[in-house]
Amino acid sequence: KSPRRRAPMDFPADRDLRLQNLARGDEGFLLALGYSTQRGYGRNHPFAGEIRMGDVAVEIVPEELGFAVEIGEIALTECEMINQFAGSEKTPPQFTRGYGLAFGGSERKAMAMALVDRALRASELGEEADAPAQDEEFVLYHSDNVEAQGFVQHLKLPHYVDFQSELELIRKLRASHAPPDAEAAE
Repeated sequence: KSPRRRAPMDFPADRDLRLQNLARGDEGFLLALGYSTQRGYGRNHPFAGEIRMGDVAVEIVPEELGFAVEIGEIALTECEMINQFAGSEKTPPQFTRGYGLAFGGSERKAMAMALVDRALRASELGEEADAPAQDEEFVLYHSDNVEAQGFVQHLKLPHYVDFQSELELIRKLRASHAPPDAEAAE
């Protein structure tokens, strides 16, 4: 089974799928959500447990060979955030972790991803999930930078039909809203 996801995401998503999505997510979006958890929206104030940077081998296993062949290296930054957790009905007090992984030397993205990962674990740990960073569907659907850019960029394309229908609707609404004296004056 390929780890790549080609089908629409199902909710609730398993943590491995959430992490894949967050790794592809927009850094600015993740940073804003991660910051929100520090400002009281998600009860999340961690310590950086470990931040690592390094090169890892990229390998493939060709069917005809049957063994791994290194085809290159890629730089990664990895972060684990450690959070105090007071416990819940089903989970005793403990430390919990959030995990982040980013391509290149992007400590900020890895840290932000770790903050958001931990926030998304709220329901798993029996916490109340009432902050934007804890809303799995909101986070995962909106972190895709390519989709977000495409949607926003399409707004600059001509929307003549949309505008014309909206203009007609506004004219009808204004006509039904206008006082009778205003119609007689025209």
